[in-house]
Amino acid sequence: MKTSFRNLPISKKLRMINLLIVSLITLLTISSMSLLKYFSLRDDYRQDAATLSAILAESANSALLSNDAQAAQVTLNGLRPVRDVLRVEIYDKSGHLFASYSRKNNTFRAPLHFDPSQYDEAAHFGSLTLDNVSPVFSAPPDKKRIGTIAIRIDLVDAYKHLANQITAILLVGLISFALIGALLTRLQKSITLPLLSLTEAMHKVSKNGDFSARATVTSQDEIGELSIGFNQMLDELSKRENSLHQELNERRRIEERLSEIANFDSVSNLPNRNSFNSQIDRALINYKYDHEKFALMILDLDNFKYVNDTLGHHAGDLLLARVAERLRGSLRQEDYVARLGGDEFAIIMRDFTDISKISTVSRKILASLQQPFFLESHEAFIGASIGITICPDNGEDSETLQRQADSAMYQAKNLGKNTFQFYQADLSLVHKNRINIETQLRRSLENNEIVAYYQPIVEISSEKIVGFEALARWIKQDGTLVQPDDFIPLAEEIGLIIDIGSHLINSSAIQTAAWVNRFGQIFTSVNFSSRQFKQNDLANDVLKALKNAGLQPCYFEMEITESILMNNSSDSMNLLGQLIDQGMGIAIDDFGTGYSSLSYLTSFPISKIKIDRSFVSKLPHDRNALAVVTAIISLAKSLNLKIVAEGIETAEQFACLATLGCQYGQGYLFGNPVPADEATKLLEMRSTQYAPSHSAR
Repeated sequence: MKTSFRNLPISKKLRMINLLIVSLITLLTISSMSLLKYFSLRDDYRQDAATLSAILAESANSALLSNDAQAAQVTLNGLRPVRDVLRVEIYDKSGHLFASYSRKNNTFRAPLHFDPSQYDEAAHFGSLTLDNVSPVFSAPPDKKRIGTIAIRIDLVDAYKHLANQITAILLVGLISFALIGALLTRLQKSITLPLLSLTEAMHKVSKNGDFSARATVTSQDEIGELSIGFNQMLDELSKRENSLHQELNERRRIEERLSEIANFDSVSNLPNRNSFNSQIDRALINYKYDHEKFALMILDLDNFKYVNDTLGHHAGDLLLARVAERLRGSLRQEDYVARLGGDEFAIIMRDFTDISKISTVSRKILASLQQPFFLESHEAFIGASIGITICPDNGEDSETLQRQADSAMYQAKNLGKNTFQFYQADLSLVHKNRINIETQLRRSLENNEIVAYYQPIVEISSEKIVGFEALARWIKQDGTLVQPDDFIPLAEEIGLIIDIGSHLINSSAIQTAAWVNRFGQIFTSVNFSSRQFKQNDLANDVLKALKNAGLQPCYFEMEITESILMNNSSDSMNLLGQLIDQGMGIAIDDFGTGYSSLSYLTSFPISKIKIDRSFVSKLPHDRNALAVVTAIISLAKSLNLKIVAEGIETAEQFACLATLGCQYGQGYLFGNPVPADEATKLLEMRSTQYAPSHSAR
């Protein structure tokens, strides 16, 4: 009951409390008034009985003294008109009945002897009669007791009258109860209705999230202040809700953007590697439960590096975006394509009937990528190599499938590029060998396996060594020599060429400083790759290495290709300017093989050009090669540039170049690239015995 009352609404609680209080007050009022009337009636009748007894005692006094019972009986019979007197007995002093009166003569016989126990003067509550026993005394001065008068009053009529009075009181009480109840109900509503309005508004906010709800203010009391405060709180919450809603929308937008960044490639607008990993996992789950086969294709662009290095990163990014468009156009709606990074893409093909369908799609992709790409003012041609593996024929996990597709892709490249290959078990050996070489190459610098070899550069007129070209050689700990063509392209691809180049610069600078201190003017030239040239702090790194070695910049030379200049014109000019200002020489390697060579000779502060071995090897019998070499030497002289002929292997080539006026020569005729200690021995000789050495490489 207690719990149930607690759970009732305030209006019902107040209604019950009002009803209880008014009922109690009405009941107490009616009860108290009824009791008051009752006791007042008893007192009045007791007083009347005492008065009547006194009157009868005066009348019976003489009768008792004269023993005149007849006179006493006449006095008592005079009480017959008094309806309330039920009976009266007069006893003499000895207690014998002297005279008696009864309203019911035929049915009542008065006791012959006075017995006090027959009379109840205390008159207990609810008694229908009231008794009064009074002594009768003689006249003064004797004043002796001469008898006793006992009177019994009938209270039935009095009770009827009292009942009528109580009924009237009850009616008045009920009317008062109704009026007070109505008044309290109205007062209760004046309290509960604002609270109900406040509660309803609160429910709209808490359950429906309706911050437009407001409590009705009907008074200026505490409830009114509470309603005003509640409405003000809702105003503030509404503002905060709007602000929070805007913040959530902004956060949702940012999350969507972050999800897009996390799962999509900004260059190609294709899903990225993270998205691809989720997609291939989903494809594997579909196979597990629905036995849905799929093909994984790894696609790597051919010649992309050349376009990127030649035309710049902006053109490379534009090319990747165009490739993505062509890939989407070559695939079905249900196929999935992603960019894994660099120039590598992945394709997941589902719902194919046989391998011929995959081959058809692969040919369609290759054909679309063979079409020329127009990159702003440039036209570029690329191809692609595609490796394909099938789940579950070749594997049933992501790592295995990706490794197999990668191996097949490298096999496609080995077969001449611009083709596709399905995975075969023996193809993985190619990939494993590449990974093995890459792992060993990364550890080669830690193990001091990358060393500098030096090939002499000879002044043709004096036939003396004037410098060396420093070349990187990889000598494994077991003594195996890895040819540059087997690791330099890989080092370029994985970015390790920067560390190899830095190592070559530092070691050759230290060695050259030792030679200069011992032999005088000896220079060393070092090849720089396009990746090194893109370092913003390359000039500072080179000058720092020379300073640490104690070598003046004039004894150190940078060899770069024409493609580097073409790709970084403004940046290249600034970098070369910093080095030339310090006295370094800049040589163009493989001169004559580029298609913009002449324009860059006047645009950049070049100090030396090196004639490519492809021309020198054809001297002196090839007229075209002779004409090109003659023109290059004449051009260099007119521009006041030094010139070095590369790849001199025979005495005839040497004699021809001497006749044409070439200043310097380099090649197997003068010596193979050798370690620093053997290069030092060559310097000790200061001249070359080149005639017999050209056959031993």
